Amino acid sequence: MAILELIFILIVSVTISNVVSHFATDIPASLFQIVIGLFLSLAFGVYIEVDSHWFMLLFVAPLLYNDAWRFPKRELWELRGPILGNAIVLVLLTTLVGGFLMHLLIPQLPRSVALALAAVVSPTDPVAVQAIAKRVKLPENVMHIVAGESLINDASGLVSFNTAIKATVAGTFLLSQAIGNFFWMTLIGLSVGLVIGGISVWLRDVFHRVGLNDAVFHTVITLLTPFLIYWTAEEFFHASGVIAVVAGGVLTKVLSDQRFDARNPEISVTGVRTWEIFAYLLNGSVFVLLGIELPPAMEGVVQNSQIHTGQAIFYGIVTWFIVFVIRTLWAYSNQVLMYLKDRSHHPLFKTAVTSGLTGVRGAVTMAAVLTVPSVIDDGTAFPQRSLLVFVAAVVVIISLLVATIMLPIVTNERSAHDFTQPSISDAEEETTKHASHVDMTEAQARIFSIQVSIQVLRENQRDNNRVIIYELITRKQATIAQIRRQSKDDRLMFTPVDDAELRRIALEAQRDRLQQLLVAEEISPLAFSTQTRRLEVLDRAIESNTHFHVSPKWARILMQRVIRAIRIWFSDETSEAFKEETSLAIKETAKAAINALSEHMVKHSGDTVSQRLDRQNAYNLIVTYRYRIENEKRPDTALQREIDERMRMELEIKALNAQRETIQNLYEQGRIKRQAGINIRQFINYAETAALAGKDEE
Repeated sequence: MAILELIFILIVSVTISNVVSHFATDIPASLFQIVIGLFLSLAFGVYIEVDSHWFMLLFVAPLLYNDAWRFPKRELWELRGPILGNAIVLVLLTTLVGGFLMHLLIPQLPRSVALALAAVVSPTDPVAVQAIAKRVKLPENVMHIVAGESLINDASGLVSFNTAIKATVAGTFLLSQAIGNFFWMTLIGLSVGLVIGGISVWLRDVFHRVGLNDAVFHTVITLLTPFLIYWTAEEFFHASGVIAVVAGGVLTKVLSDQRFDARNPEISVTGVRTWEIFAYLLNGSVFVLLGIELPPAMEGVVQNSQIHTGQAIFYGIVTWFIVFVIRTLWAYSNQVLMYLKDRSHHPLFKTAVTSGLTGVRGAVTMAAVLTVPSVIDDGTAFPQRSLLVFVAAVVVIISLLVATIMLPIVTNERSAHDFTQPSISDAEEETTKHASHVDMTEAQARIFSIQVSIQVLRENQRDNNRVIIYELITRKQATIAQIRRQSKDDRLMFTPVDDAELRRIALEAQRDRLQQLLVAEEISPLAFSTQTRRLEVLDRAIESNTHFHVSPKWARILMQRVIRAIRIWFSDETSEAFKEETSLAIKETAKAAINALSEHMVKHSGDTVSQRLDRQNAYNLIVTYRYRIENEKRPDTALQREIDERMRMELEIKALNAQRETIQNLYEQGRIKRQAGINIRQFINYAETAALAGKDEE
């Protein structure tokens, strides 16, 4: 398959899985990606021959470098004992004990292959755990240990895996040789990663001093760094590229935080966001490839006369159970040791089981197992390669399914904290709690700040910027409506009945006025038909109570639009005449809607809460119709568009500054939590960046 077609298929597959997982939030996206890969393989016969060298270089190296870049420094230091124990000792224990048990369980696997299987299923995948942690409350120590150990156990697990694979390929397995090879790969790989990581930071520092501060250029350097580190370690020193990448990533992050990124935050932000997208695509692609590789592996298992397919699935389930039991017993033993040191920490088997369930296997496991060579040094086939890949895939799938189902049951508590967001220290949280009473949620604070910005826009309204003001206010009102719809706070929920009633009042007034224009022959039947269709779309939006309505009649609607466009093209009337009639219809129907809403506001002039809310909703709709009128009056010339764009940017910046000041005041008054303030200010910063994007300084 051509490389461009492969890249396109993988990106589209990952995108589709993300869309599906958005509507099924309880299921990890990786499971959907595996299913999509299976579908591609079974339905379209997609097959990809995986080469171990390019696969490790393309997928494993950048994924591990990204994990190192997200290095949890504070948690890793505070929990360094449990993290290093899980990442090194537990991995080696799982490899040796688990490998021995798997060899007894699956006698068809040679001892070295069984050790390789145990090693490759030992690393954990924090991405899947974090997705689950968004909906269930995990003990913070457990979550931080998983995040910290995943950074190191990927390296230790893959070094053990590669050692066992090389022993299998060579045909001999000597414990002394394996241990010597392990230390060589580890120490030399560590040295290579530290040296090249330090050089990359030094080069970026030199470029900064000579004035080369382009964010794109520096981001490209960070993207190339893991590939260079991995290739150098593997190709020239025959050391562990995995260890080298992790070491280089950690050193690069630490030095960059101290020396470079603080001087140019744009480079830091650009690099982080670029890596998020890159790692997202790579991580998803690995699971799609797993799904594509499963049918060939299944075929190899089915054709194996020594092993039945059901037996192979059973082997996968028992292999997962062995790894789960080892991890659970290890976690409980750590609790017992902590209890012997500090009698205040009582061992809880429930916490140990939770720790065992968080040992979800993921992208690194599959990326590694797919690199197993097809043949060994003597030219014969790699022993039981299909069974090895199949069992590892079953372990990944089972670990994801069991964690998804069992973690909410074991914890029995919804999550109150998103572990994917930056954490707040206990001292800072306590200071905020004791300073004053927090009485606003993040959603309430966002709405309040937007309302303040709307008031600022109204104060800046002039005759020459009225249309821009109406446009920005309309957008911000739509944002408030979206926040209310998505919020679970009853105090922010819409009153959809009242809102729909106002829209119907405005809609009926527009229909009446449109009919009057047709009777008075101020518009043609074609313009009348076009505007009637527009009002029908608004009517359907009211019925569905959403701005986006998916209808099974979409094909008929699309065909009607095409036919209407053809009628306009071939009509006797000129295009300019049709545009003038359309503009007249829009302005007149908008005026009719404003008059109808104004009369409604007069009828509901009381001072109850519902009446005030009703008037506010009516006013919001009136602003929308005023924007339509002013927009139709605006001359559509290149010069006017340029003036409008400059004016829009200036007004948007004023509004965002007002939002930022409002959020700061709310935080200083203690009305919102620190994390809520951080999240909202970050959103405001993104909006400001978008407003300024592509605007040249004058």
